[in-house]
Amino acid sequence: MKSSQSSTLTSLSLSLSLSPFPQVPPKLKSKRYTDKTEEMEDEPVNIREYEEIAKQVLPKMFFDYYNGGAGDEHTLRENMEAYRRIMLRPRILVDVSRIDMSTTLLGYKMHSPIMVAPTGMHKYAHPEGEVATARAAAACNTLMVLSFSSSRKIEDVASSCNVVRFFQLYVYQKREVSATLVRRAEEYGFKAIVLTVDTPRLGRREKDIKNKLILPQLSNLDGLVSVDVGPKGGSDLEAFASQTLDPSLCWNDIEWLRSITSLPIILKGIITAEDAIKAVEMGVSGIVVSNHGARQLDYSPATISVLEEVVKAVSGAVPVLIDGGIRRGTDVFKALALGAKAVLRLFQAPTSLKNRGILDSETFAGTYYLLCKLWPLHHCLCTPCHSPPTTTKYFQAPPLSSPLDPSQIKKQKEQNKMEDGPVNIREYEEVAKQVLPKMIFDFYNGGAGDEYTLRENMEAYKRIMLRPRILVDVGRIDMSTTLLGYKMQSPIMVAPTGMHKYAHPEGEVATARAAAACNTLMVLSFASSRKIEDVASSCNAVRFYQLYVYQKREVSATLVRRAEEYGFKAILLTVDTPRLGRREKDIKNKFILPQLSNLEGLVSVDVGPKRGSDLEAFASQTLDPSLCWNDIEWLRSITSLPIILKGIITADDAIKAVEMGVSGIVVSNHGARQLDYSPATISVLEEVVKAVSGAVPVLIDGGIRRGTDVFKALALGAKAVLVGRPILFGLAAKGEKGVKSVLKMLQGELELTMALCGTTSINEITRKHVQTEGDRIRSLL
Repeated sequence: MKSSQSSTLTSLSLSLSLSPFPQVPPKLKSKRYTDKTEEMEDEPVNIREYEEIAKQVLPKMFFDYYNGGAGDEHTLRENMEAYRRIMLRPRILVDVSRIDMSTTLLGYKMHSPIMVAPTGMHKYAHPEGEVATARAAAACNTLMVLSFSSSRKIEDVASSCNVVRFFQLYVYQKREVSATLVRRAEEYGFKAIVLTVDTPRLGRREKDIKNKLILPQLSNLDGLVSVDVGPKGGSDLEAFASQTLDPSLCWNDIEWLRSITSLPIILKGIITAEDAIKAVEMGVSGIVVSNHGARQLDYSPATISVLEEVVKAVSGAVPVLIDGGIRRGTDVFKALALGAKAVLRLFQAPTSLKNRGILDSETFAGTYYLLCKLWPLHHCLCTPCHSPPTTTKYFQAPPLSSPLDPSQIKKQKEQNKMEDGPVNIREYEEVAKQVLPKMIFDFYNGGAGDEYTLRENMEAYKRIMLRPRILVDVGRIDMSTTLLGYKMQSPIMVAPTGMHKYAHPEGEVATARAAAACNTLMVLSFASSRKIEDVASSCNAVRFYQLYVYQKREVSATLVRRAEEYGFKAILLTVDTPRLGRREKDIKNKFILPQLSNLEGLVSVDVGPKRGSDLEAFASQTLDPSLCWNDIEWLRSITSLPIILKGIITADDAIKAVEMGVSGIVVSNHGARQLDYSPATISVLEEVVKAVSGAVPVLIDGGIRRGTDVFKALALGAKAVLVGRPILFGLAAKGEKGVKSVLKMLQGELELTMALCGTTSINEITRKHVQTEGDRIRSLL
């Protein structure tokens, strides 16, 4: 009996727990109840749901333009995550029967401290564009900042409704364009100028590049500037910005702006105390703490994380606003608690929701997309469009008018036919993974042990934040540097990596030609699959040679003499490989070692029968585990070339290296292929730099995948960086052209990072331009 009851109860419990909907009590199953629920219309209940719907109804090109960020989009994610790490401390037993959210800015009253941020091209989202946004802002009694790239004219927005508006300004190379826009805004009743100061050049927005973003003719620029940038393979916006925006904009130009308008000036794009203080000294009327929605410089800090620093710096002299990452009313509250006067949100919400009591202050604080009931697009403009959600109650489609004219639609069709190439190192890695046999890709890309250090080499860079400075004339950027007296176009060198013929038939010859074309130094690996002589004769360039010391010292001596004879300019002695690290992917793949060209007639790679990796067996039989500091003198006795030690990650060894009279140091953990759980190279760079005190140049390798990584290494004291795996990825993908593309990509990203950080030469990059984990911890003590 008990068993039967237990079974019945269990079945009942399971049926209740598996039911997808709560059970309606029988007495509530009345006609009135069911009619009421059927009449209810589903609406988004938070900003995340608006975002999901917008993603479904907008063509990918438009959604990515609105929602994307720069580079790896680290800062884009961090803008939101940083809010989540701030906890609220509620108080109780306070009479809150009446809540007053109103505030004033520059004397203008708002219903709440939630403003409409300047965002461009609203007609991508809705035919009425910024006019609909303006009416929504007016209905909610708040301030709107109209973007310079509005798809509706200043005059149209001004006449659409009675609301206080500010105008966002960029400064063009043709200053009269900016002056004309300011005069029009002032004439039509705009109350302040919000000058964007963080865009001397446009950030690298890779989604726009991949999507080949089409830029419509911007209404406010009709008759002033054409957006027709001619044929290209990337983003129209990037091309347009490079041809029109003024990279020489600097602090003195605040006076120029003040000379053409009587309106208050607010600076948008400040994220350091230093720039905030300077802005106050220049007499501006307000500051917007902004990283441009994470669309300019990736790895700049989240805005909320620097708000308090800026607020303290200005000491109440001017109001401080903030944008970036706000998705909840709680985010607004946190920003106000940390000193913001108001927040700016990318507000693009349906005006029709206001009349139904849905567009309250919290929804308004984060509603992200200008959509009139989130209408489905009938035309995809040659771009695949996601199907609209099945909940069609969300949609009431107004008549559709494309923001692009027929000629632009034709242009997009032509651009879509162009070959899509990798736009970053990560994509080159994916291509290499597809085209290379597993054994070879794992050899190139694998690490030792658990590969913890392999991952940490890259992750450690991501934890270092950039501290960009604004209003510096960056019209000319000089990335050049010298090493041992040899000039390079940039401080990005080719690291020694072995067996390039596994990636491409031309092997290291292709790599050498690409390095020469980019005017940089290449270090040829001892494990090169092309002879020293072949690489030397392939092109005219400065090269160094990497050396391992063999048990048969004459083998090493022969290689050194050949390198010196054929014009190599320095010896990089690898000092972290008395034995080969445990590279388990190579063991599992039974890695096959080809005959190394430079060792022909000197050492055989035939290691006999074995079960694991040829390389491991070869290294154990040939490399000299007795190598020690005294052997530096032996090496110096057989060559007149400068000696650089590669594989130093402690201050003690760096000091000893200087005492031994070496000409340079490479901070390296061998690409994480030797000792797992050794520190990431960037995490020990500063320790080594301080230890040598400028006595010798310090280089670094390991984990570099972005121009921002190069900038961080230079800021922490590196003279130059060596790049290894990315070179191999490029070589595997496209041969010499791929290597050149990788180097140009990194050089371009470095140049952009320098511009956005306000540095015009390598020597101007300083420790103040970065914030490490240690810095953040010390700031809390």
